[in-house]
Amino acid sequence: MVFSAVPRPLAESHIVGCPSCGLLQRATTATFRDVFVCRRCKSRLDTAVPGGNGAALAYAAGTLLLLLPAIFEPFLTTSAIGATRTSTLTSAASFLWNEGWSSLAIVVFLFVIVFPVLRFAALIAVLATLRTRRRPHWLGMAFRGANTLETWAMLDVFLVASVIAYLRIQDSILVSLQSGGACFLGAAVLSLLTRAALDRPQVWQQIAPGIRPVATPHCQLCRDCRLAVPASAVGQRCPRCRARIDRPRLSSVLSSIALLVAAALLYLPANAYPMATIPMDLTPTSYTVLGGIIDLVEAHYLGLATLVFCASFAIPLLKLAGMAWCNVSVLNGSHRRLIAKTRVHRWLDEAGRWSMIDPFTIACTVPLVHYNSLIDGRADAAATPFAAVVILTTLAVKVFDPRLLWVGEHSP
Repeated sequence: MVFSAVPRPLAESHIVGCPSCGLLQRATTATFRDVFVCRRCKSRLDTAVPGGNGAALAYAAGTLLLLLPAIFEPFLTTSAIGATRTSTLTSAASFLWNEGWSSLAIVVFLFVIVFPVLRFAALIAVLATLRTRRRPHWLGMAFRGANTLETWAMLDVFLVASVIAYLRIQDSILVSLQSGGACFLGAAVLSLLTRAALDRPQVWQQIAPGIRPVATPHCQLCRDCRLAVPASAVGQRCPRCRARIDRPRLSSVLSSIALLVAAALLYLPANAYPMATIPMDLTPTSYTVLGGIIDLVEAHYLGLATLVFCASFAIPLLKLAGMAWCNVSVLNGSHRRLIAKTRVHRWLDEAGRWSMIDPFTIACTVPLVHYNSLIDGRADAAATPFAAVVILTTLAVKVFDPRLLWVGEHSP
């Protein structure tokens, strides 16, 4: 379904803004068969989800309930030379910290434990409160925070990293899944179901049912909740989510370029130096990003090798190239291939988080293979630069305002 243009009388429809190009559009009430597409940049906007947000609340509650034992219960256990090693989610971070990799330890602790707990706790609080008649003032800020943390709460990424860690060491060391690992598997699956079931436009409408969008030629769009507000609201807080209302600013391009330059400087050491050392056939073996991919191919795990190649090698490179294209386009005032640039930005925003697979694989592996000089694992020189590249490029995508691509472009 394609939106109609604004303005038109408000009867039997509602106003929706496209966060990618800023165009305000009007759509009739959606059913679960409707997929709304921006009429200018062709970005997918809203999809009505069957069953409302009751299923999302149930999935989110299940995620949090499983995540709590997953954090503290044994995750994986290895056995070698008559000894055993057991890991938990917290031990992955604490081991890296004790080994001197404090930055990587903080990243693992935040992305795998703190941010997921905060995201799903906030989501449960919002969805549960909406089932009552109360509309406390914090609902909009809590839901905005939960949506922001979606990128950084990486249960699904860590799950894939755990599978890769298991496959890399199982040929040399006996590995078994424990209760915490089983709970984490369930939490990661439910987190994906939560995202699929969550109807964000419906939640925003329920948070502030008395606030109606403003459909005037010079109104502004809140990028967080997509509420159209009067132009006079620029510089003020959104009445629904409390985010700051801003026009597209060139400073977002300069910030994105600065982050890209920093990431580019770290990209070479992140790929040239070893990521980690792990025991392969009871021999300490260092591997780089590409070396780890080759190891998976040689072990006939072609599917995982393809996934790791895309996530750890191709996506960071594409983020550098794709965001450079978008930023240079804005600086040059180019209006060529705007739809393609917008799609590149949206794709990078969705896919960029998966580049954390390699750092997470290290966090899963090293606490389990710390036996002696032959059976030992550790992070190596490229681990921290690689994680920094992923974070910097993700931030470069986030701070860039894609509406700048469309400045001066007339609506169709």
